[in-house]
Amino acid sequence: MNTQHTPILKRVGAVLLAVGLIDIAVMIYCIANRISYASSFSIFAVVAGIFLLRGSLRAASIVRRFAVFMLSSFVALLIAWPLMQPVGLTLTQIRLNPGTSIAMFAFLAFVLGLLFWLAKELGREPVLAARASAGRKPRDMRIPAAAGVGIVVVMIIFMTLLLGGETADRAKSMAEQQIGPGYRFHVSSLNIATNNQGTSVSGVVTAWNDNEIRTVPVHWVER
Repeated sequence: MNTQHTPILKRVGAVLLAVGLIDIAVMIYCIANRISYASSFSIFAVVAGIFLLRGSLRAASIVRRFAVFMLSSFVALLIAWPLMQPVGLTLTQIRLNPGTSIAMFAFLAFVLGLLFWLAKELGREPVLAARASAGRKPRDMRIPAAAGVGIVVVMIIFMTLLLGGETADRAKSMAEQQIGPGYRFHVSSLNIATNNQGTSVSGVVTAWNDNEIRTVPVHWVER
């Protein structure tokens, strides 16, 4: 049996296992020190890494599709970011918090690079040939790529409908009443719940000017 694909799977598996273990360690450290942290790879990377180290072609296919899906989602999200948050707010965040911004961009670059590398390595000819020899059907990577972009498009449409209109205007008005004029406002989130007592609206409005960025919670009930 052709084993040219084995070193590729082992190399990718070792990288995923290392990334997953590091991610888990960072997550544990943040929990212990009450630091906010959103785990990105953790258990999935560890499990996928173990299966790839064992030479699983099925795991290789799953990881490759996942990498393509996530890569297309992130790229689409970056392109569409100005539609989700005002450019002025983003630039102010970068200017007022350069250290955090640099760390965030560095982490994003690492994630995009890792996803691209995973998709490329697991799509190499020896891996595809091994899959064909094992009787597995070829996978069309355009499907997970399109799905990744599609999810971002749906999310943007949903956010545009939810965070726009009269409800968003009222949230901004309430935020301005709380902190006063001299700010620009962006509705970061809205939660609308309807029950027998009426419609409860809760949200978070981001207020910013050249000197600061403030987060303003708002809430009201429509009867």
